Amino acid sequence: MQWRTPWHITEGQHYRFLRTFYKEGSNRKLLKLLQTSIDLSPSSVRKWLEKKKYEREAQMQSYIPERHQMLGNELAAAHFIVYRGGAVKFFNEDIWIKADDNKEYSLPSQYEPDKHLQAIDCTDMNLYYEGLINLDGLKQLEWLSLNGCEKMDDWCMDKISNIFSHSLIYLDIRNCPNISEKGIGALYKLRNLKILYMDDFLRSTTYELTCLLLQEVNPDLEIMSDPIVF
Repeated sequence: MQWRTPWHITEGQHYRFLRTFYKEGSNRKLLKLLQTSIDLSPSSVRKWLEKKKYEREAQMQSYIPERHQMLGNELAAAHFIVYRGGAVKFFNEDIWIKADDNKEYSLPSQYEPDKHLQAIDCTDMNLYYEGLINLDGLKQLEWLSLNGCEKMDDWCMDKISNIFSHSLIYLDIRNCPNISEKGIGALYKLRNLKILYMDDFLRSTTYELTCLLLQEVNPDLEIMSDPIVF
């Protein structure tokens, strides 16, 4: 008589049953997830909510092909910036376009070939790395302010350097605490940059050396900083 099912048959049956719920090779991830304890402490819940908020807002700034096809890169970028509280200026125009208190603004709703962005002011905008793709294709932009854009980091600096490598003349990155000397170093690709406005460039030795190297690569670059308050 056989009193119990051999273990290898039992395990095989369980394995075949579970395969209907997940792909082969993913069992380790599933088991790890099931074995992970749930942390409901206030700090963990807060981090989870912040992560979900970040993912949601970043997704809202993702690239929309239909918008660019209808408006072109210049106007599509202008709508993207102004709608989120920024301001833009076109070549051969003396006015800055910005939304009013009711979030209403005046921008063409159809493609106009003579519209080319000269300047973008993103001061205090909640701008994410994912949103920078909406600026791709701006070949003539000369002036860009990211003052107070706290989500900007070293990866964003690398992205901006690639997009505006041949056009950008002025860049303001004050009050961007997540930009380190690595992000500053990535700005060497901005070949025509003449003015870099930043926080205290004497904050650390590596930060200062990176700024000096950046000026060595680009002798025409002037690095400006607000007065230091002790």
